[in-house]
Amino acid sequence: MTNESGQLPALQQMLRAAHELAMESIDGITESEIRQVPAPDEWTVAQLMAHTAEIQYFWMGKAVLVTTEDDPNIARSDVENDRRSAAVADHADDPLEDLVSGLAAANESAIATTGKILPADLSILGHRGENNPVTVEGVIHYLAAHVEEHAAQIVESRRFIKLGLSA
Repeated sequence: MTNESGQLPALQQMLRAAHELAMESIDGITESEIRQVPAPDEWTVAQLMAHTAEIQYFWMGKAVLVTTEDDPNIARSDVENDRRSAAVADHADDPLEDLVSGLAAANESAIATTGKILPADLSILGHRGENNPVTVEGVIHYLAAHVEEHAAQIVESRRFIKLGLSA
């Protein structure tokens, strides 16, 4: 993006659009449907929803970290992976209404956090593992794409469940 004044609103809109896809992916879903395992070793829709909320807080925290530290490694550590698993497990049995509210709150937080980033900071570099530089803007793009990926995964899970192919 070249227009500094338009970068943050465009990133915020990208996050809104990803959230809308997530909401569309669960439109009309039932409590029982969110608990069904679509295939062996796959997460339920409830688990995907919990993870989708968690990643928004996590990656926006990493985007902010890049603005405050010199070239931080923002790849998930083993401890952060354990926290991700715990967040999914802790919320996988939440009622559908709570999961939906959690997704909305996470998206609102991501949008608000994006709005607090200085446009000049969007090009600051951090890295994800070795030889994988990423800008603050790149982290936000990655987050939106990750939310969209999980929305598509939910659609596919629901297709398997409706076809009776779930485990």
